[in-house]
Amino acid sequence: MLYQNIVDYFVDNIEKGLILPGEKLPSLRKISDKFDVSLSTAVEAYRKLELFGYAQVKDRSGYSARFPSSDNVVAPSKKFKSKVCEIQHIDEIIELMNHTMNKDIAPFGIGVPAIDRFPNKMINKYLSQTIKHHPESSSAYLFGLGYELLRKELVSWIKPWCGVNSFENVMITNGCLEALNIALSAECEAGDLVAIESPCYFGILHAIHHHGLKALELKTDPLTGIDPEAFEALAKTKNIKVLISTPTAQNPLGFTMTDERKKEILGICKKYKIKLIEDDLYGELCYEKKRPKTYKYFDKDDIVTYCSSFSKFLGPGLRIGWVIPSGDVQKYVRQKLSLNLASNSLTQYTVAKVLKNEDLIKIGHDLGNYYQNNVNIYSNILQKELGDKLRLTKPTGSYFLWARVEGLDSAAAYQAAKKNKISFTPGTLFSANRQYQNYLRINCAFQFNEKRHDELIRLAKILGN
Repeated sequence: MLYQNIVDYFVDNIEKGLILPGEKLPSLRKISDKFDVSLSTAVEAYRKLELFGYAQVKDRSGYSARFPSSDNVVAPSKKFKSKVCEIQHIDEIIELMNHTMNKDIAPFGIGVPAIDRFPNKMINKYLSQTIKHHPESSSAYLFGLGYELLRKELVSWIKPWCGVNSFENVMITNGCLEALNIALSAECEAGDLVAIESPCYFGILHAIHHHGLKALELKTDPLTGIDPEAFEALAKTKNIKVLISTPTAQNPLGFTMTDERKKEILGICKKYKIKLIEDDLYGELCYEKKRPKTYKYFDKDDIVTYCSSFSKFLGPGLRIGWVIPSGDVQKYVRQKLSLNLASNSLTQYTVAKVLKNEDLIKIGHDLGNYYQNNVNIYSNILQKELGDKLRLTKPTGSYFLWARVEGLDSAAAYQAAKKNKISFTPGTLFSANRQYQNYLRINCAFQFNEKRHDELIRLAKILGN
């Protein structure tokens, strides 16, 4: 897109301080001449800069530079409570999923990624090759750990940020959520206590409920992650069996923990004999070019069970995830066999070829850049409409915004939005004990266009009222 070079130029210069907020930007004619583009392309570039929050219209005198507001960042909830509880709102989670899968609904609710941005042609090419050269792949059971060649290629790929050297402890699963469920089955017994970030992905809450476990929400900063002091204070007095943590581009807050914070959390787990299940589903979608290291990378004491998948950047339909246990892999195999015997053989063969021949880091990073642009646009529009009533997270990756709206009853607003064919996820669904009444999560994955713009305006009006 021709306008993107113009956008990148101004964003870079504004962020470096070479163009100051309030400074008048060149006229459309000058932009057209300087970048050798049409006037319509120059208009589109300034429109994008305005949507991103880097430009504003100055009456009839053109555009001036601005810097996206950072004083509206959502703070930790002042009403946060950490208490042991059983999860009661599973039916609401299922209802949300059913509602937001309707194609006539504005898709700000359920966490579906931008499927049309995935490398679908490339995947289909490798699927065709697999069917041609390995006809047995569509009819074979790959019991136990899964396809050996895939596990070898996988370990070679993840080693730089996981520090894993052997494929022998890697088990292929049907996505990341199955990996998490198997880990809970293997590490816990009914009634055990599981510590979780707060807020956390409601699929994790569903899994905890399914296994008859209890949840303990941990104080979690929207920018830095789990509060180590608060975690240790609870670890001293509560018999925590497992901690589930998403240290990179966490859903819904979007933070990425520093390496030092990860080491602190690992130290507490070691001290109080707490197992850590790591959910690393969004690691490839970080906005920074360098892929963050995981808890697993720093684990020297067999504390971490690592779970991830290709669903968020290669294709959810592949249903390929994996789990790397902290201890005996065979008890994980037994759990897998009790569920579905084996994962899809055809896609295991296919993904092994993809891993060997394609640059998956680039695929993830390109998708992360696309999501970052969307998040900026969505943030700017909502901020314009809701003003000081709104506080937003500053995600480091993925495609979610976590928002606090002053005076909001998110459950009532959800019902109003539903009548207007708009979806979002109420904040209470991300809490074991139904906290975050005036919060919500917004999915920013889908391509921004005039239709999406109108839907966001309608959503903002519902939230504001």
